[in-house]
Amino acid sequence: MEKSIETIWKEGFLKSDALVAPKLNDLYNQKSKNIVDKLVKIFKINLWGVLALGLVFWIIAYFGGVPIVGAIFFILFVILVVYGKLKMDKMGELNKNVSTYEYLKAVDTWLKGVMAGYTKIYRLFYPAFFILTMVGLWFSNIGDIYSEKLLYRFPDMNMLFGMPVYLLGFIAVVSSLLAIFAGPIYKLDMYSVYGRVFGKLDDIIADMEELRKE
Repeated sequence: MEKSIETIWKEGFLKSDALVAPKLNDLYNQKSKNIVDKLVKIFKINLWGVLALGLVFWIIAYFGGVPIVGAIFFILFVILVVYGKLKMDKMGELNKNVSTYEYLKAVDTWLKGVMAGYTKIYRLFYPAFFILTMVGLWFSNIGDIYSEKLLYRFPDMNMLFGMPVYLLGFIAVVSSLLAIFAGPIYKLDMYSVYGRVFGKLDDIIADMEELRKE
């Protein structure tokens, strides 16, 4: 009895040494390669973008009169880039001498590990970024003008570390919320950039797993 298309796919797509349906096998392998290559390309572009953004914040802060804040901004962004670069190197170590399915599963596991690691980092990054932004704005050249007017109007305002207590309270509350919801915020950010690629990767893995069923 002739083999069904489903049987051909099972033998052709899920075995690295399959001789069945080589054209279909090559097509599926190429599709998988394109998805991984696109993921890597976007990841690299994103890392360069993060580094450039950190440099921009440093320059803005420097000319705003708060160079130390700008330097800390840049260090935070560099941490994100270094972590991403290390993870990219780990991806390069994945075994490619396996079936397409096994390789894609390894990529998927790697990707989930990257996201879990970044989520932990962002629990500190988001609050730190917000705190630096608020402190930088308050002590910047423009902030000095505003603070002088505010203190002139409310001379008895309670101050702590050179900032109004109410502002420090606001910063503390928002920073805490950013730490708590860092996971969903980061996930939303990731899917806004990688959403389509993630979807394609999930679809192709789901298709291959469906074909593995009896």
